Amino acid sequence: MTDFTDDREQQRMQSYINIHLKNEKQTLPIEEQIEELYKKDRNKWIMLAVNVAALLIFGYSFYFDITELSQTVFLIIIAIFGINVGLIFYQKKQLKELVEYLTWKKEREK
Repeated sequence: MTDFTDDREQQRMQSYINIHLKNEKQTLPIEEQIEELYKKDRNKWIMLAVNVAALLIFGYSFYFDITELSQTVFLIIIAIFGINVGLIFYQKKQLKELVEYLTWKKEREK
């Protein structure tokens, strides 16, 4: 588990909050901020499903010669969608850490 008492760790979490929550959402109570992060996490699953579906469709159409794309274009498309999937997983990891941090912060305020 992450040590949220460290100042650098708290600064990192605050930068994640600035990235993932808009200004008006940052002023909400912690419980509502956590709920907003859960909503963003659900949206990331949808984005992930769309990207994986695109990878499968392009891969299927290229493998069975349905498309006329050259191999270079196909590899570029696969690389872009692959990087996108990796970034979505990274954002999901950040969201999970933020929920842990806000839960820790809420318990600490009691």
